[in-house]
Amino acid sequence: MIIGLVLSFIFGSIIGSFLNVLILRLPVEKTLNGRSHCMQCKHQLNALDLVPILSFVFLRGKCRYCKKPFSHRYFYIEVITGLLFALCFAKLFPINSLEYLILLKSFFISAVLMVVFMIDYEHFLILDKVVIFASVVLILFNLAIDIALHSLWFNSLTLNGLLAALGLFLFFGGLYYISKGRWIGFGDVKFSFVLGLATVFPIIVINILLAFMIGSVVGLVLMASKTKKLQSEIPFGTFLAISCMITVLYGSELINWYLRLIGVRIYV
Repeated sequence: MIIGLVLSFIFGSIIGSFLNVLILRLPVEKTLNGRSHCMQCKHQLNALDLVPILSFVFLRGKCRYCKKPFSHRYFYIEVITGLLFALCFAKLFPINSLEYLILLKSFFISAVLMVVFMIDYEHFLILDKVVIFASVVLILFNLAIDIALHSLWFNSLTLNGLLAALGLFLFFGGLYYISKGRWIGFGDVKFSFVLGLATVFPIIVINILLAFMIGSVVGLVLMASKTKKLQSEIPFGTFLAISCMITVLYGSELINWYLRLIGVRIYV
């Protein structure tokens, strides 16, 4: 298990390095082609400057050429993505041949949520290109799992995911329409489709409840500290991303805990 955790962390940190590029370039519609460079001196970075985590540590968070500091965000994203991948592996261990497919789906969800979290946090945007790409890939993952389980019709993950995505899209769309965009942004409405595909029924219920709970608590804390006012805009996509990751990792356990709490003996 230790080797699997280490390899998952290393793989996650490598993916995190690529996510840094997406998070930096997608909101400003920069091309993903071209070599990475220092944002201060514009010097092109070589391979030794781009080793995930280690380059930041050995260079003490500074550019090798102009000695200006890099944003610590790059380091944090690589570490957190590595940790999320390791947690996904630990969740499924021991892993059989089918669960490797589920593990890859969990890795993909983790990466998408990291991109959505950071871009929405920094720019108050949930990009259509991210939502569309994630939705297509998740549908393909769900279909592949159904084929492996021979469950294309009965108990179909693909059908369940599409129904959950559509139901959540309509629910969020209703909130957006009723509030005229004051309660929730339309980017969150579109992102809800991804959430439905990632956390199908019934654990999607935990996903949404957690998002509203986290958002409420953070909002109250910000208002109490006078950082935000009641009318201030808060990036709800960040809370949806956090709640979705918690649900992917521990959704079944949370639902089963609640069912035991109310005395129901049906477990998910």
